[in-house]
Amino acid sequence: LMLAGGADSFNMLVPHTCAQKDMYTEYADIRTTIAIPKRNLLPIDATSSNQVCEQFGINPHLPTVQKLYNEGDLLWFANAGVLTQPVDKSNYRGKTRTQLFAHNRMQAEIQHVDPFEEDLDTGVMGRV
Repeated sequence: LMLAGGADSFNMLVPHTCAQKDMYTEYADIRTTIAIPKRNLLPIDATSSNQVCEQFGINPHLPTVQKLYNEGDLLWFANAGVLTQPVDKSNYRGKTRTQLFAHNRMQAEIQHVDPFEEDLDTGVMGRV
């Protein structure tokens, strides 16, 4: 399922409990008035993953998503992108092959991306 820009993903999957760093506070500070209160989030366990957070929260309007995740029938691919190496504001233009700040180009790239050029134009999700 590709939600071609039709969802606010930062309010679908929210950092909840994170021992290494208080990611929920960072989320709330950035999202301000549209941040979902922590007490309203539907918790999911992430302790078996290699994530900064031990627990994430699902938007309270998506109980079916929580249920599917808890039953093992749903996975998250968060922050999927087309970078092949770390970049920052000073060097991204020279180190990337993709137009990073154009929504339409990023959608096209994610559908065709093959950062290691092993199976060109098959797209990330096409190979999962």
